[in-house]
Amino acid sequence: MKSNIINKFHVPSLEEIAESFRDPCLTRLTILGSLVGVIGGLGAVFFYYLILGFKYLFYGATDTDGFLDILWGLPWYYRLLGPVIGGLIIGPVIHYVVPEARGHGVPEVMEAVSLKDGNIRPLVAPLKALMSAICIGSGGAAGREGPIVQIGSSFGSALGQLLKLTPEDKKALLAAGAAAGIAGTFNAPLAGIIFSIEVILRKVKLDNFAPVVVGSIVGYSVANFIFLQILGRPRGAIFDIPEFYIASYWEAFTYLGLGLVAGLVALFYTNLLYGFEDVFEKIPLPEFVKPGIGGLGIGILAVVGLPHIMATGYPVMDAALFDDLAIYMLIILMFGKILATSLTLGSGGSGGIFAPGLFIGSMLGGAYGRMINVISPGAIASPSSYGLVAMGAIFAGTTHAPLTGILILFEMTMDLNVFIPLIFACIVSTVVTSHVQKKNIYTTKLLRRGVDIDKAQGGVELENLRVKDHMTTDPFTVDINTSVNKARQLAKEYDYTNLPVVNEKTGEVVGVVSYPKKVEAVSEGYKHLSVRSMMEPVPVTITENNNLLNALKLMIEKDVNLIPVVPEKGKKKLLGVLTRTDVINAYKEESEDVGDVDSLKELSDS
Repeated sequence: MKSNIINKFHVPSLEEIAESFRDPCLTRLTILGSLVGVIGGLGAVFFYYLILGFKYLFYGATDTDGFLDILWGLPWYYRLLGPVIGGLIIGPVIHYVVPEARGHGVPEVMEAVSLKDGNIRPLVAPLKALMSAICIGSGGAAGREGPIVQIGSSFGSALGQLLKLTPEDKKALLAAGAAAGIAGTFNAPLAGIIFSIEVILRKVKLDNFAPVVVGSIVGYSVANFIFLQILGRPRGAIFDIPEFYIASYWEAFTYLGLGLVAGLVALFYTNLLYGFEDVFEKIPLPEFVKPGIGGLGIGILAVVGLPHIMATGYPVMDAALFDDLAIYMLIILMFGKILATSLTLGSGGSGGIFAPGLFIGSMLGGAYGRMINVISPGAIASPSSYGLVAMGAIFAGTTHAPLTGILILFEMTMDLNVFIPLIFACIVSTVVTSHVQKKNIYTTKLLRRGVDIDKAQGGVELENLRVKDHMTTDPFTVDINTSVNKARQLAKEYDYTNLPVVNEKTGEVVGVVSYPKKVEAVSEGYKHLSVRSMMEPVPVTITENNNLLNALKLMIEKDVNLIPVVPEKGKKKLLGVLTRTDVINAYKEESEDVGDVDSLKELSDS
């Protein structure tokens, strides 16, 4: 009896378990999202201590808060050589083994979602963590946001690839990993969710929303459990800020001004970073030594009196938020951090742009608030409040992601009073930067490689392509008095099946004659006749400002391969013609522009 029960009980194999998760079921995808969240939360804790380990290895620092004090106490050559050694260690590994680890990492994740069906090499996660930890730990001016997004996303993508999930499901798990990493690192589960949707996925569907939400909350919970229960480190707000309040409604105008200034600084920060990338590309030295040269620049800044700009700089931000820095020092540190981050990432180092953005914002806002207070004493509540709001405004301006900027700063401070000023300044900053240039600090990296993420995300849309940009402007036509025999010869030469017939005196299209249906059917004795005698009315025309989708629909509806193009509806002056081949070529060109090689190949094969 017992043996029968045992025989009926089937223990599933690993392959059968994996197969059960390939079912496109929202519940199972949500369960997988929670698994990715666990890994993302563990990754956030591991990455934090990995950076701290390298800070200890390079400088003897045992915690983040005391890092700057330790730097001041060391001989000057530690500050000079530390970033150089770190750069020379990571340079060869990034160049030869894992080029995806170069820079801040988020653009590579966005590209994986848009163009690579959610696939990221599994090797990226551990090596990105190691390279970024060495870069930041040795003093590189970068942050944890970009690396942890790439690390978490890599785990999610690797799980999806292991289980052979569909591309959409792999993208959902990839985004869940990014959300878990952000939530666990910055103690900000809502910001993790919004970041993954606003920046990574850039669209919301139930199938990807649920795993992202669960992944973020699980990642946040796991990281907090480990920090509190295992390591004995309670986690509250990342920034311990002074009481935040608004003196009067007039401060709406000062926060408006802060948003405008933050937008301009965000533009400067973004463009200087990529400007330094161009500078380093022109240096006639091997690529793998350039992070060491960038490290040398960091070291020089540290030696001349600015070790504050090394690594993430959270204690320096705290000093700015509590008004412990002079106004001239705030301005110097703001530009110093912009320069240091440009040196670190422009030279090929590895790390994120979020922590530098917070640093820049805290200095900018602190200086701005002090200036307002000098101009109009008592007009604002506290200069330090502007430092906090400017943190979110700089992030929003550089990334064009205002919701993430608002939520992540709110969760990092846990002060409801900051919410309204944050919304105001973040939106204004985003409007300013997006009005000046469409690209942001993430998409710029992809555009420089020829990848337009906005086009790639939605694929090539024919309805967004204008007829006038893709029509043949000097088409082959025949005059109404052209002989049938001449029309036959020209049709064969130009391989046209529909010949536009025009009145050459007026330039108007008056009809079409079909080859070989009409022309070849004429007997030899009548081939001297003009095409006027056998042309048909124009079945359809299209205006130059119409789109290719409507043009293709008309071709299919009227069963024609060519449509005459006219200036506007009701006019007959011929501007050009649009053929099915023109539409296909336009699609191919746009596919190449966004790097959509696979779609281009499929189209060519078909």
